[in-house]
Amino acid sequence: MSEANIVKLDESKLWTNFKQGEETAFAFIFRTYYESMFNYGKKFHKDSELIEDCIQELFLEIWKNRANLADIDNIKPYLLTAIRRKIIKQLDKNLKIKKLFSNNNEKEYKFEITFSYETELINAQSDQEKIQQLQEKLDKLPPRQKEILYLLFYQDMSYEEVSQIMGINYQSARNLVHRAIKMLRENEQ
Repeated sequence: MSEANIVKLDESKLWTNFKQGEETAFAFIFRTYYESMFNYGKKFHKDSELIEDCIQELFLEIWKNRANLADIDNIKPYLLTAIRRKIIKQLDKNLKIKKLFSNNNEKEYKFEITFSYETELINAQSDQEKIQQLQEKLDKLPPRQKEILYLLFYQDMSYEEVSQIMGINYQSARNLVHRAIKMLRENEQ
């Protein structure tokens, strides 16, 4: 199937074509979602190479196991869920190796939210102080609260998609956002 025809497919048909071994569908999925996956992965760890390796490994795995994958309607939440699991698994593996050489038992992963360079330039003249205050408030949030805010507001995802990615139910996602916003408001005073 040509690239022009691939673009016209809805996501469920695109996924079906990929599962049937169509390489153009696979390449289109990779190109379309790579950047979102990379940016999401960078929130867990700053090592770009680790994130790139995880994405490449994930795509190799889904290509090899494509015939056994479930049918899906929305590709992006599926891939973000998968890359999240892969990165956390890799970080856990790295942590186990690190524990062999230290007594640090910390298992909590980090999730960082930073503003883009372009945003900082635009707001540098009048809003720099507000941005700095917001960044400081975001830094005080627990990792899962940072993550859910990122998915909702930076990745423009729904609560349903966020709950699927994070492995929590819909109400827990809403509660997590409510607590995060409440903490941001409390830190405001």
